[in-house]
Amino acid sequence: MAVLSHTCDLLLAGYEALPDGIVITDPNSSLLFFNQTIREMFHLDDRYLNNHLIDLLPKCIDLDVKPELFLTLLERIKDNPLLEFSQKFSCLTGDKWLVTKPLLGKNDEILGRIWIISDISKNVLTPATFEDEEGLFKTIFNLAPEGIAISDLNTGQFLEVNKQFVDHWGYSRDEVIGKSAIDLDFWVDLNQRQNIVDLMKKDGSFSMIPVKMRGKDKKVKDILISGVMITINHRPYMLTIPLDITDILAYEEKIWSLASFIELNPNPIFEMNGDGIITFHNTATASVIRKLTNTADISLFIPGGLDEILNAVKNGDEISFHREITISGRIFHEYIYITKVYRTARVYVTDITERKLAEHELLRKNEELGAAYEEILSVEEELRQNYEKLIIQEETLFENEKKLRMIVDHIPGIVVTIDTNMIVKSIYGEGLINMGLSPHERVGQKIEEVFHQADTAFLEAYSQALMGIVTTVEASYQNRRYVLFTSPLRDATDSITGAIGVAIDITNQKKMEEERRRLLLQLEQNLVELALLNDKIRNPLTVISSLVEMHAPEIEESVAVCVQDIDDIITNLDKRWAESEKTVRFLQKHYGIGFHLT
Repeated sequence: MAVLSHTCDLLLAGYEALPDGIVITDPNSSLLFFNQTIREMFHLDDRYLNNHLIDLLPKCIDLDVKPELFLTLLERIKDNPLLEFSQKFSCLTGDKWLVTKPLLGKNDEILGRIWIISDISKNVLTPATFEDEEGLFKTIFNLAPEGIAISDLNTGQFLEVNKQFVDHWGYSRDEVIGKSAIDLDFWVDLNQRQNIVDLMKKDGSFSMIPVKMRGKDKKVKDILISGVMITINHRPYMLTIPLDITDILAYEEKIWSLASFIELNPNPIFEMNGDGIITFHNTATASVIRKLTNTADISLFIPGGLDEILNAVKNGDEISFHREITISGRIFHEYIYITKVYRTARVYVTDITERKLAEHELLRKNEELGAAYEEILSVEEELRQNYEKLIIQEETLFENEKKLRMIVDHIPGIVVTIDTNMIVKSIYGEGLINMGLSPHERVGQKIEEVFHQADTAFLEAYSQALMGIVTTVEASYQNRRYVLFTSPLRDATDSITGAIGVAIDITNQKKMEEERRRLLLQLEQNLVELALLNDKIRNPLTVISSLVEMHAPEIEESVAVCVQDIDDIITNLDKRWAESEKTVRFLQKHYGIGFHLT
């Protein structure tokens, strides 16, 4: 901050030392700064700071400056903020030359505008006759501190130049005499030369016209050129004085670049004199206070303990102060520095609300951490015990993973995973042996390449899984039957990343089912025959019993016992038949095996 303050002091001192009038305005054309030359030229004081340029109109009228010219220029600048303008104007104190251009930041944002007013009333050259007072003219010509050239008005050829001219432009006198500015490539823009020639022919003189020219080294320079028509041997010539302002413009640009540090600072910065009056403030000062209070009362930033500060300012004591203030709930730190040279108090304001809140929050967190630390200590033993249990669980998990891997590797089938491009990512299982597949050779291949001999349903199941459909199909591969279960694989966002399929070899199971089906069918047929047999036995027994009763009563009792034994056997067979029938009907219902019993 001290370096910045010193730099600002140098910038202000530099502006104050310039003989030209300097005015700096913000993008809204409000006065931010004017130097002593402007104060004297327009009879201004610091009360005009922060006022609009339009407030200077009465001063312009008093100096006999036409107000319509001033108002027209302000309207042009309002329509075109990037406008660069230069023009001569007259007033009661003599002829002036006005130059204004925008001040741009690093990103070409408009920071404000600089106005330069030069007094040219003492520099205007008037027509003269070279033939008169030739000796005096030559003395002045050669001793002039600036470069002077005399050239033919019509041809542009140089008749004479002084030492300062050739030294400045890098040519020798012999290289210049007899040549024109066009021959020597002086002019960057020939239209500017033509405008000057036209002015000379019209008015007989011109003054402080900004142009761009280059010397022998071809470096382009900013020039303010003045001239007057003179007569030599009854022939018109131009006497011109080019004033190099390249370094001045660069210095002004550098000055404004440095000065913009203050204006572009997002923190309030202001200056106060020994009377406690704010003599300067940057844009942030007004914007911050307006945002907080909805007013333009920047005096709210004036530090407390003002008497001590003002006494230090009046005494020229170099001292600094620190303090904190609160405005509308926001906390600000103020650094007050008393400038010994200018006897002002410069105040640098920083919003520390968030920092203060963070400090309070940190204290609160520290208290919470203290309480948490006590709680941590109380559960430390429990955590240690849990850690030991975790170690045991991890060991168990590791063993289970090994077992699971062993199970998967020995699953009576195969497990295949693919990505969304149907590329095999993994393949394992005992079923690979029966299929004649090697897991390491198949990873990275298309699944249709790996199972090119499989049924269409086999590959279709994987396609459906990539569409989010869980499927179960039977398919053949190399004269064996498999049941295939497929399902999509998803990531944490539920997006499908691939599919997994488990193929179980059911060839032997199918053979057993066929054998079971055959046996059940045979059982059903046997039951049917048994039912018929019951009827074929009972009917003859009835006939036998009737014949014995009619023709051999003496053996009726013995035959009846035998018949009853046979009937009991048949009844028992009926019960067994009924149970077998229930079994067959169950198999028929659930497996669809056998004939329908009647």
